[in-house]
Amino acid sequence: ETNGSADRAGDWLFNHMDNLDEAIAALSCNETSTHDEASDNNIISQTLDDGKGQYTLVGMISHIGKNTGSGHYVCHLKKKDGKWVIFNDEKVAVSEHPPIPHAYMYLFQRNDTIGSPDARYGEF
Repeated sequence: ETNGSADRAGDWLFNHMDNLDEAIAALSCNETSTHDEASDNNIISQTLDDGKGQYTLVGMISHIGKNTGSGHYVCHLKKKDGKWVIFNDEKVAVSEHPPIPHAYMYLFQRNDTIGSPDARYGEF
């Protein structure tokens, strides 16, 4: 239903949140009824070459506070010049010592998309 689109997948999840188990079961039922063994064999026989899959750390989400029940989350992003910037509510500033080992979520960009002329791959 989403054709591999992360945006559409997110929308689908939010639209089916009230009855997610039933929606997933319905999708599974549709997939098995339209299952084509010949196309599976064709997919398996194809070699997929998607490059080396090397990534660069470009951002992270971390938490400021004693525990997850107090404090708040902030975002650090790495600029093209290599400097880290912290986004903390309405404040944005250069981050001299970003807490890389203490982040909750890390954001990576695939190396072969950096500098891409494709507008879908933005740069900060």
